[in-house]
Amino acid sequence: MSKPEWIGLAVLGCGAVVGFLLGGAFGLALAGVCLVVGLVLFVASEALGTKRKSLDPAAVSESDTHLLVQLKEVHVRPQKGGKFQEITDPNQTGLEFEIFVHCWLANDTDDHLSITATKLTLTKPGGTSVQLNRISGEMQNWKLGRLRDELDSWGLRYLQAAQETMPELHTEEPLQAGASREGWFHVRAEGLTPEEVKNGRFALEVIDSHMASHLGELKGPHTIPGRVWPFRPALSSAPTAPAVASADTIGPSLEAGSAVPTQ
Repeated sequence: MSKPEWIGLAVLGCGAVVGFLLGGAFGLALAGVCLVVGLVLFVASEALGTKRKSLDPAAVSESDTHLLVQLKEVHVRPQKGGKFQEITDPNQTGLEFEIFVHCWLANDTDDHLSITATKLTLTKPGGTSVQLNRISGEMQNWKLGRLRDELDSWGLRYLQAAQETMPELHTEEPLQAGASREGWFHVRAEGLTPEEVKNGRFALEVIDSHMASHLGELKGPHTIPGRVWPFRPALSSAPTAPAVASADTIGPSLEAGSAVPTQ
């Protein structure tokens, strides 16, 4: 509350108290004068504050643009020499990390918004931030493993393993009013340890066409290794003999198409 507002309230309070103590016509007149003066000071202060806010460009930008950014999940695949690498030490060095961040954006305004820039950073447990460079156009080479809880015709519940496509987060097209968009943000990082990636904080900054910044964060711990594995589509449609998929393609603990009965 501003100083003129405090003065206006003080005048109102003093006028009411003095008028009550004096009583009579004089006390009533004094209370009326204080009431008028206090209201003038208070209303004038409110009007001045509204005018200043309307002239502030930063305030206009913040109120007119509101983009919601949410990071839903993070999957990390440790590699070495382009192949899956088992983690033997939380502080192990010399690893490459394929990092996949599931993002969700929503335009909470009445106008369409264009996205001019995105930046993903990882803040290590010690507080040091590292900017991660995005890799575009490769999401068709990766699959996400899921376990689906289903029922068969006899009412028996079982877990069905499946591999899902991972659509890339596209930012080229404007986001229409009230619309939402989701997809995966893929980065490749080196010079980090499994401990730093697992317990770090991922933050995605999105800059819109009004030059306003919007931030979404997701804190650790994150699961390493995650459930993302490379996918190599068949080069030919000719029938071939069935082959057993390698652990590097399907993953260490999940095979596509397998069913695991549960209680």
